[in-house]
Amino acid sequence: MLAERAVSEGPEAIGGLPDDERWSEQMHRAALERKGALADCEACGSNAWGVGQRLLLLPALDASGSWVAGRGVDAIPVFCRRCGLLRLHAATILLRD
Repeated sequence: MLAERAVSEGPEAIGGLPDDERWSEQMHRAALERKGALADCEACGSNAWGVGQRLLLLPALDASGSWVAGRGVDAIPVFCRRCGLLRLHAATILLRD
């Protein structure tokens, strides 16, 4: 019965390990603050920004419009929680000290 419970419920959470997504969001927000990139929203004037926890990859396209494998821009999404304005910041620049 114990083995069935363990399999059906999955592994137990290990206490004390950092939440990687939360840590990533904190790192992204700190970089935005350090660079002065969290000013009021250009569209609505709010200062309620959401910051993405994961990087986005904006793929590069060739002249025919086809994806170019292994090429693109890593971006950190930032969005206004009031009006939904979406901004993308180049991660290689933003996360550089």
